[in-house]
Amino acid sequence: MRKLILLSVLFMSLSGIGQNRAEFPVDYFDAPLDIPLYLAGNFGEIRSNHFHAGIDLKTQQVEGLDVKAAAKGYVSRVKTSLYGYGKAIYIAHPNGYTTVYAHLKSFNNEIEKYIRQRQYNQKSFEVDVYPKPGELKIERGEIIALSGNTGGSGGPHLHFEIRKTDNQVPVNPLLFNFDIKDNIHPIIKTVSIYPLNDTSLVNGKTEPLHIAVRGRNGKYHLPGPLNLTARGVIGFGVETIDKTNGSHNRCGAYSVSLIADSDTIYNHRMTAIPFALSRYINCHIDYEQTHKNRRRVQKSYIEPNNKLTIYNDVKINGKVFFSEYDHELTYSIDDAYGNNSQIQFSVKVDTSSTSAKKEHKGLEYLYYEDNIYKSENAKIEIPAYSLYKNLYFQHKAEESRDGMYSAIHHIADLYTPLHDYIDVYLKTEGFPSEKGNKLYAVSLDEDYEVISPEGGGLTSGNWFHFKTRSLGPYTVMMDEEKPEIVNLSGSDRKIGENEILKFKIEDEGSGINTFNGYVDEKWILMEYDRKTKEFWMQADGEKLSPGKHELKVTVTDKVGNRNSLKTNFTFIP
Repeated sequence: MRKLILLSVLFMSLSGIGQNRAEFPVDYFDAPLDIPLYLAGNFGEIRSNHFHAGIDLKTQQVEGLDVKAAAKGYVSRVKTSLYGYGKAIYIAHPNGYTTVYAHLKSFNNEIEKYIRQRQYNQKSFEVDVYPKPGELKIERGEIIALSGNTGGSGGPHLHFEIRKTDNQVPVNPLLFNFDIKDNIHPIIKTVSIYPLNDTSLVNGKTEPLHIAVRGRNGKYHLPGPLNLTARGVIGFGVETIDKTNGSHNRCGAYSVSLIADSDTIYNHRMTAIPFALSRYINCHIDYEQTHKNRRRVQKSYIEPNNKLTIYNDVKINGKVFFSEYDHELTYSIDDAYGNNSQIQFSVKVDTSSTSAKKEHKGLEYLYYEDNIYKSENAKIEIPAYSLYKNLYFQHKAEESRDGMYSAIHHIADLYTPLHDYIDVYLKTEGFPSEKGNKLYAVSLDEDYEVISPEGGGLTSGNWFHFKTRSLGPYTVMMDEEKPEIVNLSGSDRKIGENEILKFKIEDEGSGINTFNGYVDEKWILMEYDRKTKEFWMQADGEKLSPGKHELKVTVTDKVGNRNSLKTNFTFIP
């Protein structure tokens, strides 16, 4: 019977992948790089607060490779950003799809000239431009850019996407038959079992159970002997990764199915994921395990406020009931190339006399209602549907420490995810009234180290207001220090066409807000890399006359502290 179930599951998996490939114009797009294709990341992979919307193609650990248009079309969008995709090009194609090329080092001459004009018009490095159809026509195989490491990239690579043009929903590029080799089975690392109500038990306890599994080459098993028991409403989860030939990078699986006895009760496929829904990843995964133990467990049951559209064949929200019958569970994991891995295990009904009920502390907040918490030094407004499920909310104020101008406020905990922004008001004290505009909120980790500045502003009655999409410890601090600017190129440099003058800028408090450069008091384009904190001007003969010039660099932080630095240089075209 077990073999019959496993063969049936494998057949359904392969037929599902084949059907999904048939939906798309296979072989329409060429590869965007002229080198063998190896993956550093794939579509639907679990990332912080989102699913990965494309594939990351390795560029041999270097920048500057030719990036080519995957098909004929026109440039529909060009964006330059300090964050996310960095420098990116979007090409709309006649077949109804758009390809995206991100983290670019530079654009080709035509696109570079087009975007630079807009940057000077807006006096901003960051621009987001939508050329008219046909304004920038592109031929198949045309070099459109050089690969790079801009924006939120963690190393040189090309981020490549395919989207439906009409709604900009990303679809899985691996379903378009690119020449990427993969005969490696997905790897199953952990199986998790969750009690889903107050009286449910797993092995006699009300807490989840996470089991590291064993196996290889598609066949996995629990460490034995292991007697698993459950009572009540139970959910399951699985931690799985995938690898491709020629790459050590950990990618995500394409499809996950859970079979209870011989019935599929849960499946998800990473075929297409709208950006508007991507943040729901935080209830698709076990958020606490991901952030506390770096186990990227994907739940096989659906939380109440989960609006993802990746699910198929889900029965009773993926939940399994243990009251009368034992259950045989099977996980079947597929990658986009049909490589399959499975694990099968049994869970028996807990027939013991153990009686347990999970205890809760705090106020019960229903996820579908507006919830407002008030105390003498805090007010927290949580809009309806900001939570993924009901929450027993707790708040604790702890005495402030040096450099803090409010108590340390523990707002629920770090391991409860939020979908939308909440409003937080904290009572402040102990600062000169004229310096109220220098205050900013910060999130803290469990050791009270700053995670990130959150901004915000002082309101009446010394209440400090900010918005956040994370729970956990917060306090209010003050930033009176101006940003630091260091000249890395030295003074009185002689530079030629395309040579650079480089600086390092950083701010240890509220963070960098604006940066600008002026040559002889006239704005000039400069670029900034948040990862290296480097800030530079590239000499452009169309903007610089031969001879000696003064460059002034100005930087402000997020509470208005400002710093400037001047240096001289000579331009020799």
